[in-house]
Formats: sequence, structure tokens, C-alpha cells
Amino acid sequence: MSASLHDFSRSRENAPARPRAGEVVALLGPSEVRGASLRAFAGLKADEGAIPTAEVGLLCARPRFFAWLDLTENLAFALPNATPFEREGLIANVLVRLGLAGQATQRPAALSPEGLLRLAIARLLLVRPRLLLIDEPFAALDAEARARLAAFLPELSTQARPAVVIATGSVEEALGLADRIHVLPRESGPVAFSLDNLLARPREEGSVGFVTLRRELRRALEKESRPATPEVEAAA
Repeated sequence: MSASLHDFSRSRENAPARPRAGEVVALLGPSEVRGASLRAFAGLKADEGAIPTAEVGLLCARPRFFAWLDLTENLAFALPNATPFEREGLIANVLVRLGLAGQATQRPAALSPEGLLRLAIARLLLVRPRLLLIDEPFAALDAEARARLAAFLPELSTQARPAVVIATGSVEEALGLADRIHVLPRESGPVAFSLDNLLARPREEGSVGFVTLRRELRRALEKESRPATPEVEAAA
């Protein structure tokens, strides 16, 4: 049975605390439980958070947009309280930063998978949600594209100091971004392991502290991935 963080709340001692403003929490574990656990952690249904609001924003592999609107019109929905002049300037600026200025009048269907994720990042930079969920958005991209877009994650995680929850299968990504890391169980139950990451930023992967924590997390993941030893019934 897939793990759910709703189940974790049954154990007061092991239940992970919701992130505070400005805190980044990583959920590290098997791919089959990460996405559902991320939404459960935030108290969301499976389809909630796809269109970001001031409360909750989601960055995932398949972001949703209004198909009948162009890129500029899609981004305008992120700024409902801005004046037309402010909106025009903010959107023009974020399109340039994300490399989409030349496609501003195109519709989302014209974009590549990387382009759609660039548009999703641009929208989140404008919305500035109080809770940001990051659900392995770059998993389907090649290594170079992942590196290009991952460079925006630190800014998303610190701009306006949102509470951030990241679902990831990468120990390095969790250590590089998160202040608190929870290793998810394969079966329903409390978190398997929790770690407070006190390393100063920026975190160098070759540093002694990083290597030590990486070893500790990998050990916890390996322990959790081992098949459970079947119980032997006592002889009658």
C-alpha cells in the first residue's frame, strides 16, 4: 500500500511538522510514494495546486495553463491586483529572464516541455505563493535542461520566503536545497528517518559536512528499501 502523510499524523512523535515561512522541507523516498505524499503533506487533493494562487503553488512535470490564451495573457492571471502598467512591466521582465520574450504571443501548446516549465517558473515568480510544492518537475528533461532550470529553484525557494516542500529521489538535491529532510517509508506509517540540515549555504557537495550527511541519508534510504523480513510463526 502506498504511503500517505495523512497516515503519519497518527504518530505524534514521528509526524513531520508543516514547514514554516522561509523553511524548505524535502520528502525523500521511492518514486511511487513521493507525489501523493507531497500533496498529502500540504493537505491537498490530487488535482489541487495545479494553477497557483497566493496560498499554494505547485511546480510539477506537467504544469497547467489556459490553452486558449497566449503566454502574456496566462501570466496576467498571476497579477490580479496589479495596474495594467505594472502588469506589463513585470510580465515583460520575467519573460526575458526565462528566455521566453520571443514567444510572448504564442500559446502554451507551441512550447517545448522545457518551455512549458520555464513558463511555470515565470508564473510562480509572479504569484509568490505562501506555500510552494515542488514535485520533480525536471525528471523528464535531459541533464543540460535540468541544470538550466534547476538554477531557478534557489530563487523560488527564497523569494518572498515561502514555505517550501520538495519531493525528490535525489539525496544531493535534498541536501542542497532543504533545511529539513524526511525519508519516506515504502509502506504506510510514520516517516522512516528525519534529518535537520544545518549546513551553511551555499552547500558544496565535496565538503566534509555534505559528504557526512549524504552518507547518513543514503544509509537510511538503503535500510528503508530492504524487503521486510517475514515473521516466522511460532510452532504450536
